[in-house]
Amino acid sequence: MPGFFPEYGVFIRRTTMRIRFSEQKKGVIAVAGHAGSGHCHSHKQYLQEDSGGLATVLALFQEATGLSLTIKEIRVSPGIQGTITVETVSGGIGFCAPRRGVTVHEARLAKNLEGRDAIRTQTLVMEAFGRFYGQGIHETPVALQTAIANAAVDSFIKNYPGQFIHATEDIDHCCGKIAGAIFDFGDIPVAVLATVNATPDGTGPVEDMEGNAAIGAKKRVMEALGMCAVPTIEVEGKVYSPAYSDTAEAPYFMIRADREDDNPVVAEALVAGGKKIGCPVVFRDDVMKRVAGGLEDGVKALGDAIIAAGRELKEARYSQHKIAALAKLARLISEDGAGISFMSDRLHEVIGGTGIMPGMGAVMNYIVPKSYRDAYIFPFLTEDDIMRYTALVKAGVVALNAVLPQAVEHLHRYAYQGDIETMVLFPPK
Repeated sequence: MPGFFPEYGVFIRRTTMRIRFSEQKKGVIAVAGHAGSGHCHSHKQYLQEDSGGLATVLALFQEATGLSLTIKEIRVSPGIQGTITVETVSGGIGFCAPRRGVTVHEARLAKNLEGRDAIRTQTLVMEAFGRFYGQGIHETPVALQTAIANAAVDSFIKNYPGQFIHATEDIDHCCGKIAGAIFDFGDIPVAVLATVNATPDGTGPVEDMEGNAAIGAKKRVMEALGMCAVPTIEVEGKVYSPAYSDTAEAPYFMIRADREDDNPVVAEALVAGGKKIGCPVVFRDDVMKRVAGGLEDGVKALGDAIIAAGRELKEARYSQHKIAALAKLARLISEDGAGISFMSDRLHEVIGGTGIMPGMGAVMNYIVPKSYRDAYIFPFLTEDDIMRYTALVKAGVVALNAVLPQAVEHLHRYAYQGDIETMVLFPPK
């Protein structure tokens, strides 16, 4: 039965494929999805619902298990040492302590999410707080998203300890949970991995472990699932970006992969799968090339812009001019800052902004048009969106399995041979 989306009049054919735990120990294909807690913005007016990948993977987990992710309780301890603990009805627990504490009013807003499904973590927090920002601007909502996301992932860890391989981010100042298992998509064994990228005080996220980045504890989970050398579909968020959105009349899925640095066979399989189910899909092979010094140059450019705004503030003598300078700084930090703070510079040169190991995969985003941005400002996920995501992933897996030898051949040809673990910051020993 087709799903109807009245806001855009778009139909998509639902797949009859069922997902279940596999008896296989390794996947021949991988699917990875993450949420960056608080990563709502980037540079050049980029806006995103960055939990789309995690939401899709959680929906796949839920389809295979039937496990409820309803939020049973949000326990908030207000005050300067305030904390947030989220518990699902399935026993999953997530915790975070905002850097500047929790007010009683924020506690009341957070409690409004009790009884909701924990899948769409960023959208849930948007519904409670209206909007929020990362980079230390708005720590309580970011901390709430962190707690919800970790509780959702922990629910599967607690209830299926024999099936889910799991870990916690072990790079410095990070606390996100990571978990994955092997599922049969029809008769295709697929490794499906969920990652939460988050900081323990709500100031992040650090996304050095996003995508299929094989680092530290995440690498060990990936190795156990057989994910380190198989073609990978990376699921990313719902996005407004002038570069992709301003010429669009309706939402569509964009598949991105450089023809050498990534895996065009995976990308083309997602396009073929999308066509089969009637899903609007566009492939871009010209936007993912890794650029030496690219993120470092962005850091320097933003630093220069902040310095210039600081000079304006330093020289201001009238209230209006001081307010204008501070407003400019606030916007630079709360929006553009997210585009350079999310990943370490050297690592970005290898895995790019979406965290794909070289040669291994392609990334899918759901792009909204400018008219959507003008109406809603922030992208948010609906349950229909999640159905769309999961349908495209399933169709993509089937299409990719049909061309798996070619995808694997490309992967072996362009696989990275270095050590990316030297490019991130682990806690001092």
